[in-house]
Amino acid sequence: MSLTIVLNSNNVVNNGLNSQFQYNFPVGGLAIPEGSQMAISNVTIPNSWFNINSQYYNNASFQYTFPTSTGQPKFTVYLPNGYYTTTDLNKYLQSIMIANNQYLVNASGQYVYYLEMVTNTTYYSVQFVLYTVPTSLPAGYTNPAGMTFPATSVTPQYIINANNFGIVIGYSDGIYPTNPETSNQSFLSNIVPNATPVNSLIVRTNLVDNAVSMPSDILDSIPISSPFGFNITYQPSFEKFVKVKPGKYSYMTLTFYDQNLNPIPARDPNTLISLLLKFPEKY
Repeated sequence: MSLTIVLNSNNVVNNGLNSQFQYNFPVGGLAIPEGSQMAISNVTIPNSWFNINSQYYNNASFQYTFPTSTGQPKFTVYLPNGYYTTTDLNKYLQSIMIANNQYLVNASGQYVYYLEMVTNTTYYSVQFVLYTVPTSLPAGYTNPAGMTFPATSVTPQYIINANNFGIVIGYSDGIYPTNPETSNQSFLSNIVPNATPVNSLIVRTNLVDNAVSMPSDILDSIPISSPFGFNITYQPSFEKFVKVKPGKYSYMTLTFYDQNLNPIPARDPNTLISLLLKFPEKY
């Protein structure tokens, strides 16, 4: 004998995470006999968790210095929570430099910036590129923001410290370059970038007793098969049954965690979960 249990957005626990679900059994509860098993039939869950999140990941800021007529002051970039590619990070940095009047316009009408970060797919890295800031307005350029010029042509600097932002782009804490340089500079990630803190989903429920996992309430794992903003659809090619603890239950909980067993802070609760609960033949 087997039962199908379906959970959806109506079962979301109101804790702000949108990744924990509770299913209440009918009045009197559900008696589960010895020898019962559970497996995931299918799951559809939106990939809606941010990779930059100040509250959950402490990775939403970095700093840079910029040479001016009065020295090399430090500026902090605070990233709003969201999902960012390297291109997105670079665009947001440019918006900060525009706000801080740290750009020029070339003869073609293009904005010119003196530091950037780009993806280097060849080396599986994020690349820092820093250019020397001129001491006066270059020929053919305009200075609509009134950027001031340093006495010596030197580079800006990236500062990575005090939080987990460096993990996202693959840089250990430090200053790049250590001192302002008089020639253009380029750096590659010195640790492996982890562009998103969530690389897999672990499914846990209070009903199961998985003797070969720690913790023992792990039901299954789900690979991230779709990019941010799209549905992840998981339908196992075979039923991966896990032992269920016998007893009488008034409810069951099911929660999604990341590969390190941290709760998933999802944005979209519109999830569909179908579970198969199988009782022994004699029941």
